Amino acid sequence: MPGARLWRFWRNRLPLAVRWAIALFLLALLISPMLPLLYQALIDRPLYEDGQVWTLQNFRELVSDPNFQSACVNTLWFAILGTAISTTTGFIVALGLERFDLPFRRALKILFLSPIFISALILAFSWSMLYGPSGYAAILLKASLGISLPNLNSLVGMSVLAGVSAAPISYLFFAAAMRNIPPTLEDAARTAGASPLRAVLGVVLPLMRPSLIYCILLNLVMKFDQLAVPLVVGEPARIKVLATYLYEKGLQTQSDYGIVSATAVVMLVVVQVVIALQKYTLGDVRRYTTIGGRSMKRGMIRLGAAGWAVSGALLVYTLLTTGIPSAFLILRSFCSFMSPLIPISQVLTLDNFRLVLGYDAYVRSIINTIIIATVGGFGALVLTFASSVVAYRSPPLLRRVVEQTAFIPRAIPGMVVGIGIFYAAVILPGGGYLRGSLAILMIAFTIRYFSGGFAVLGPSFHQIGQDLERAVRVAGGGEMRSIRAVTIPLLRPALVGCFLLYFVQFFKEYAAASFLFGPDTAVVGTTMLQLDLMGNLGPVAALSVIVLALTLPIAVLVYAKD
Repeated sequence: MPGARLWRFWRNRLPLAVRWAIALFLLALLISPMLPLLYQALIDRPLYEDGQVWTLQNFRELVSDPNFQSACVNTLWFAILGTAISTTTGFIVALGLERFDLPFRRALKILFLSPIFISALILAFSWSMLYGPSGYAAILLKASLGISLPNLNSLVGMSVLAGVSAAPISYLFFAAAMRNIPPTLEDAARTAGASPLRAVLGVVLPLMRPSLIYCILLNLVMKFDQLAVPLVVGEPARIKVLATYLYEKGLQTQSDYGIVSATAVVMLVVVQVVIALQKYTLGDVRRYTTIGGRSMKRGMIRLGAAGWAVSGALLVYTLLTTGIPSAFLILRSFCSFMSPLIPISQVLTLDNFRLVLGYDAYVRSIINTIIIATVGGFGALVLTFASSVVAYRSPPLLRRVVEQTAFIPRAIPGMVVGIGIFYAAVILPGGGYLRGSLAILMIAFTIRYFSGGFAVLGPSFHQIGQDLERAVRVAGGGEMRSIRAVTIPLLRPALVGCFLLYFVQFFKEYAAASFLFGPDTAVVGTTMLQLDLMGNLGPVAALSVIVLALTLPIAVLVYAKD
């Protein structure tokens, strides 16, 4: 019957059509911040006005601005110094924890990874309150021992803090690479008479070149995207980088849309160039293949008494960089004022929490953040799962399209996402309904972190053979039935981990929200920035403690697996 044949024809091709629709929707979503920015940067007036003329005047004015020139130089040094610190620290710690049998190795690993758990904004606040020129530790050491701490409000101080906050990311790259290097290679070098250090430098380091290059480039991208450290630590000393230059220009009462867009495009192009360098610097990655058909369990090198010294040094590092600043921030939230010259018992109070929890705008920002992290995180999970199904259960062409599309956001800085989504909402039909709503923040946050979520689900999809899904279809079930009965149950741990990852990242995000929030849609990060601008350090500390209480247990669950 013609009708039956026609129905079978469309039923067989409908899944592929749906897959292409999902792929095209994903592409449109993830490139949506870039196109309006580029358009606005190349016209002579705001994109919502009529009579635009194509021009390069915005870029001419930007390049001739002395503040922009200074910001570019500062950004270059900030990126180089911060990357050197984070990469070196991550490699040394990975070498210690992955190669040597250190006392309390697992606990030290969790402590070292703790900056991942904590928002860079919170870490910047804690360092500023403790180690800044007017910080508690700086005043205490000066008054009691006559020792002056190095100036945190400097380009070097900014770079140190940014490097410390990114060092755990570097560690994760190097640790994964070290686990994949067979111990037989080092054993062969030692058998030939090489010392352990010589074996590491001659065998391990060359084989880690892909991870080293990728880690350096990723750290450079992260420094260009870093806003919290330059804003909290650099602004008091009037040190501007591209991120704070864009932040200041974008939040002016009379913003110049052309200059803002031109700055965002410059940042976007620089980051894209850094990302593109990766494949050209690595060359043929097969040169670094070390895992064949057999794998061997790695033995840890025992250091004896020296192991205790290494563990002690690593413990001191984690306490100075994260432990003590975080503890001080918690203590500061329970004090009206803190100074070494005043006993803490005289300034203990709950007023900071009363202020935060008693003011509707602050409470609303906490509720908004929870809603965005929960609802937005679940929506991002659904989109990530659908995109993964399309990528790993589709023909090769469609798979390549989705995989390439999914990693576009990794090269888009957070503030650029925020500005681009704002412009897209201005010019697209129906965008007015999104402006000033929580939905537009959820969309921006999803674009911002989609690459990470997709990378979490991808390996799990690879581990699930398609034979199980085919068995369901042979038994008479459709594709949706096979997904519900096979794929989702087997992916449940990865799906939970992906959602928790989105939850924590959405809760911490503030850069993209800076250009999108309204009076009723502020989030915790933007509220903390406003309180810091007004000098209300107590409420800032109280809000930081609330954020830590809500996200730290989840973050430890996500990241601290051995």
